[in-house]
Amino acid sequence: MDLVTSNLVQTFKADEGFDNSTSPDVLFEHFANFCVLSHEYTDEFDLEDIHTGGGNDLGIDGIAVIVNGALISSPEEIDDLAESNKYIKAEFILVQAKSQSSFDGKEISNLFFGAKDLFSGSTAILPRNDQVKSIEKLIAKIYTKSALFKRGNPTLKLYFVTTGKWLDDSKLNARGLHPFS
Repeated sequence: MDLVTSNLVQTFKADEGFDNSTSPDVLFEHFANFCVLSHEYTDEFDLEDIHTGGGNDLGIDGIAVIVNGALISSPEEIDDLAESNKYIKAEFILVQAKSQSSFDGKEISNLFFGAKDLFSGSTAILPRNDQVKSIEKLIAKIYTKSALFKRGNPTLKLYFVTTGKWLDDSKLNARGLHPFS
């Protein structure tokens, strides 16, 4: 990890109150989730609400569910928004964070496969941790309200966050894995 990023992570660690027992990989996951979601969502949020990293996480370290501009953490919030707004505009933001200094096609593909499995409903094949199961319930609840998708179908944004430098890898380019596209 370069010196600038390392210092940003350490400042983030102090600002957010993480102690020394937090592993560097988990700290970087939280940092990546914070950076991505702060860009996508302007209100305050709790990092634990979006962190999914750990075992059985589908290769996804963070998932944010935004409905009608609000970060959602319970099915009841979806019902309330549907009732008060009479529409559902949903956005799903998935983050995979790797502090390694390279782009890894396997890791990027794992993010895609995990995302596909997350939205596959009854045909899902990968095991899930409790946080991912909770998010899956939110997704299912949103889709029960699909008649209210008056402003378009839900959107999905995938972020692969790494400290690596993009070197225009021909194998990743051939697979359509371009950064910032």
